[in-house]
Amino acid sequence: MSAIAAAASSTPTPSVTPTAVTTHDVQTWVDAHGSLLLNNGLKILGIILVCVLLRKFIARTINKVVRHAAQVAESRAGRMLEGSGLVATERARQRTQAIGSVLRSVSSTVIFSVGTLMIISVLQISITPLLASVSAVGVAVGLGAKDVITDFLAGITMIFEDQYGVGDVIDTGLASGTVIEVGLRVTKLRDVDGQIWYVRNGSISRVGNKSQGWGRAVVDVPVGYGADLGRVQEVLSVMAEEMYADKDWRPKFLDEQPPQVLGIENLDGGAVVIRVQARTAPQKNFEVTRELRHRIKLALDTAGIEVASVAA
Repeated sequence: MSAIAAAASSTPTPSVTPTAVTTHDVQTWVDAHGSLLLNNGLKILGIILVCVLLRKFIARTINKVVRHAAQVAESRAGRMLEGSGLVATERARQRTQAIGSVLRSVSSTVIFSVGTLMIISVLQISITPLLASVSAVGVAVGLGAKDVITDFLAGITMIFEDQYGVGDVIDTGLASGTVIEVGLRVTKLRDVDGQIWYVRNGSISRVGNKSQGWGRAVVDVPVGYGADLGRVQEVLSVMAEEMYADKDWRPKFLDEQPPQVLGIENLDGGAVVIRVQARTAPQKNFEVTRELRHRIKLALDTAGIEVASVAA
């Protein structure tokens, strides 16, 4: 009981009250560091302002240059792709947007990275620990997003090299069809069945473009061994000249001559195969091939020449 009474009657230890910051202390600190803060603050604001203005100027310049390049490419494509003005416009638009986006992103990254380093230098902060942290984060992000980065880099390369564009018929090995959209990460294709394929740009190792520059229409005509080959070639040549003279089909040919009857291409089982071919405008080879088949069938029927069956 005496111990409890002694504990109860003992005087509590007073708490330590922190010394209040006086106006004099604040004034002293401002006198010592005010000019430094003011000078650094003005420098930092100046750096930020210069970075923002420089970014706007470069972005505007990039937009003008890319827009001009797109107009030139569009006019060139319009001359080559007869009847495909909308496709050429869409192709140029998507390529312009992609290239402009890449250039603006790169320029912004460079400008603000340099600006950040300048601000750090003004504040006299050691960048060694910062660089170590950034490097570690960069390695982690790089490993986790390796496929995405690969897709973007491949997409940038394809767009700058103009390997293909909207409206082109391509074969990527993974899928084939008509290009409906070219993105930095994914290319969209629509195949002959109407199915849309999303192909990652980084997974494309080779591309076959069936629409770039010009196309070729090829038709192999099998006739029997007993057929008069001279007569067959004469009938095919007349058919080719008539099709070339047709005002609806003449613009689809690139050569200044009718489709060529090349002669015997193969001896296949019970048939002699004679080849007819023509060089066409881009993306016109498929319809020219179909029309050639149609006209060949009519011409041979009129001449009484029977088409032979080819062994499978």
